Amino acid sequence: MKEPHFFSTDLANRNITTEAAYWRLFEGAGPEHLAVGEASTWYLFSHDAVPSILTIMPEARFIIMTRNPVDMARSLHHHNLRVLHEDEPDFARAWALQAERRAGRHIPPDCTEPAFLQYGAACLLGAQVTRLLRHVPAERLLHIPLEGLSAQPALHYRRVLAFLGAADDKRQDFPNENPARGHRSKLLQRLHRKGARLRLFLGLRRGSGIGRVLRKLNDRKVDKAPLDPTLRADIAAYFAADQKILQESLGSLTDRESIS
Repeated sequence: MKEPHFFSTDLANRNITTEAAYWRLFEGAGPEHLAVGEASTWYLFSHDAVPSILTIMPEARFIIMTRNPVDMARSLHHHNLRVLHEDEPDFARAWALQAERRAGRHIPPDCTEPAFLQYGAACLLGAQVTRLLRHVPAERLLHIPLEGLSAQPALHYRRVLAFLGAADDKRQDFPNENPARGHRSKLLQRLHRKGARLRLFLGLRRGSGIGRVLRKLNDRKVDKAPLDPTLRADIAAYFAADQKILQESLGSLTDRESIS
């Protein structure tokens, strides 16, 4: 299961909330598996996740991915629209609403975690990586830039294999598995999300039955319109100081990898 978010106990998007259910995700793991893990995109943002992980698995390794924060903020807005956290379709207006939403105003009725509407804070990767490095030594961290992965997927795939101690399987094909998507009907999307939460509550398998049918019927590919250059420049300026912090933090990871 992708994104159980079990350890981000300070956020409201946890798909798995009990330890028993979390360990059931790994029932198929055996001694033949060289590395076992999961992918939860909000662990880096969460203040609780990494310390909680280390309490249970003190030798855990972490793979982190960063991207241009302007593109990240816009992508988060698009994702929020798709999953109904967001009801303001214009990114510029959503960005401008952050102060109001911090004060608890203009929160969409289907938004279960208002922190996800704070596009600036959510994408302050420098602060987040710096906090991570206070808990985890550089030798147990691997950084992958999303832009680099898109340009050279084979290179970064093999970096991951080496980091995890797995042999190179010589894979060459890396299709795009997660293109930008939207929904045709907000009602159908709401029904699908309520059904997903019910399946999690009942402990049922994901991706089966009426939920899968609803998702297929309602999904549609979307093309993002170009971001206004003035808005892009303004948001880039907002992130400029944090990007310097990020580069300084990533320097220790780059130095460690070049030595090894």
